Amino acid sequence: MSHKSIEPVLNESALGETPLTVTAISEVGAMSNRAVITVTETAQVITIGTNKVSMEIMNTGTEPIYLGGSGVLSTTGIVLNPFQSKLFAKVKSSFSFYAICAAGKTANMRLAEYA
Repeated sequence: MSHKSIEPVLNESALGETPLTVTAISEVGAMSNRAVITVTETAQVITIGTNKVSMEIMNTGTEPIYLGGSGVLSTTGIVLNPFQSKLFAKVKSSFSFYAICAAGKTANMRLAEYA
């Protein structure tokens, strides 16, 4: 029987519900955590760690975080609301994204990586 990783099957975080994420145990190796990242109005790059294949992020702050490429703005990025999470599964070793908050705002982001 082949096990597959499933991206978020149900994500109702914007409605105040807890999202449901299922990941096959057989495809996950060691998990490591980084120090909390403080996201500000200045976009900062987040890169996948060496020998990691998946990354999960969670906004643990009280303000939205916006995700995108190097030119991301709070008006153009993909929103990650407080206590919402996002899984980037089976990414390339060159994977990266930028994170930013609206002007004058800050938020904390937790990050876990999987080998």
